[in-house]
Amino acid sequence: MSDSNSIKLEVTREAQDQVRDLIKGQAPGTAVRVFLQSSGGGGCGCGSGGGGCGCGGGGGGHGPSFGMAFDKPRNGDKVVQVDGFSIVVDDLSAEMLSGARIDFVQDLNAAGFKIDAPNLPTSGEGHGHEGSEAGGCGCGAGGCGCG
Repeated sequence: MSDSNSIKLEVTREAQDQVRDLIKGQAPGTAVRVFLQSSGGGGCGCGSGGGGCGCGGGGGGHGPSFGMAFDKPRNGDKVVQVDGFSIVVDDLSAEMLSGARIDFVQDLNAAGFKIDAPNLPTSGEGHGHEGSEAGGCGCGAGGCGCG
């Protein structure tokens, strides 16, 4: 069912809808890259320049988290086809992202992508990681709101 160029990844309907809205302004063939980043977090900038968002960090800058950015697929990337777009992941990130769930959450204080990755270790623990809603990244029409 899956091959060596694919990983298991769940993308909720809310996240799919948000990505489809955002990717409309990108060049044809553009994908969403999800990548592992160090505990320093990442900047936001999901406009037409294709910057990235730090997602699922859990707040406080402890442990690794994931970033998201618009990008072109690269040789060796794992590819997840979603209705209307592709998600690309490098080998190192794929190991931690496999089995993850990407959601888009919205409340009165923030809106953003939330990545729950069971293979991502938290600082000092061997358990799976559930990104907090505050650690998400909102890349909607109003700019970016990283919590």
